[in-house]
Amino acid sequence: MNVGILITGTEFATGTKQDTNSKMFARMAFERGLDVKFIHMCKDDEKDIVNSVKFALEFCDILVISGGIGPTFDDLTREALSTALNEPLVYDENWLNFLEQDYKSRNVELTQMRKRMALRLSNSKPIPNKFGKALGFFYEKNNKIVIVLPGIPQEAQSMLDYALNALGYKDKIREVKLFRTFGLKESDLSNIVKDYKHTFINVSACGVDVYVQDAVSDQIKSILGKYIYSDDNLEMEEVLGKLLREKKLTIATAESSTGGLIVSRLVNVAGSSDYCLGSIVSYSNQAKMDILGVKQETLELYGAVSEQTAKEMLLGAKKCTHADIVLCDTGIAGPGGG
Repeated sequence: MNVGILITGTEFATGTKQDTNSKMFARMAFERGLDVKFIHMCKDDEKDIVNSVKFALEFCDILVISGGIGPTFDDLTREALSTALNEPLVYDENWLNFLEQDYKSRNVELTQMRKRMALRLSNSKPIPNKFGKALGFFYEKNNKIVIVLPGIPQEAQSMLDYALNALGYKDKIREVKLFRTFGLKESDLSNIVKDYKHTFINVSACGVDVYVQDAVSDQIKSILGKYIYSDDNLEMEEVLGKLLREKKLTIATAESSTGGLIVSRLVNVAGSSDYCLGSIVSYSNQAKMDILGVKQETLELYGAVSEQTAKEMLLGAKKCTHADIVLCDTGIAGPGGG
C-alpha cells in the first residue's frame, strides 16, 4: 500500500517552524510494511487543503493528514475534507459529550468553535485522543483511506498507531538498523548499498548514516566493517566518551576557529567530567601567545592557520591541562575561509 503524508500549517509551509510529524509518520508506516511515496505541506488555507487532498489521493492508497482540527479560526482541515470528498461533517455524539463534561468540570465555556473538535466526516470512524481534545478520524471510500490527526506530535503518534492497528497494520514487519559511519564518502557508500532494498543513507555532521532492514544488517555490517563507529544510535561524542572511560584516558581541546564547539559536544555527554578536562579557546593570535605559548615568530612566519602553529597550540594545551589526549583546531572563520 502506498502512503502519502499531508502536513497542514502556515508555520510549516513558511519555514517558521520545523515539522517533526512527517518523519514520525513515515517511520511508523515503513515499519508496518507501507511505502511512503511523498510528503506534502500546505498552508492553513481551505482551498489549498482541498487541492492538496485531491492531488494526493491520485497517487496514494492511504493519506495521513496532520493538523487543522483544533478550535481556532485557521483550523480548516475538516471543512476542506468535506469539500474534497463530498462528504458532510457530523458531530460525534460520544466525543461531544466528553467535551461538554470536560469543559464543565473546569468551569470553561464550550463555545461553538470548541465544539468543532467533535466534528468528523459522515461515515468515518473516530480516533480517540488520549492526550488532547481534538477528535481524529479515518475514512474509507473507493479503496482509498484518509487518516486525520491533530498536529501535536504526542497526540498524533498515539492516534496514528490506533488507526493503523484498526486498519489491520498492527505488526512491525520491518525493523530498521542504523549504522553510523566515518571515513567513507556518500558516493562510495551509495555504491555499496545500492543493491539492498529499503536501504538508504543520510549525510550527518560526523559522517554518513546508513539505514538498513534488520534482515540484511549483518551483511551490511560485515561489508562496512571498521568504518562503522556506532551501531546502537550513539553519537560520535558518546562513542568517544565510552572509549576514553574504558581506557582510563583524559582529553582536552585547544580551539581557535571552532570557538569551543568541540568541547561543547564532548561535555554534552552525561558523565563526561570523568575524562574531559576542559578547553582553551584561543581565538585571536594574542590569546594563542598569552595562554598557549605560541611563539610570535611562528605566527609571523607561518600564520595562524598552519601545522607549526597547531603543534605549538597542542604543546601549550598539554602543558596547561596535562590531558592524555589533546585535540587542536585552527582556521580562519568567515567567507574568506581557511
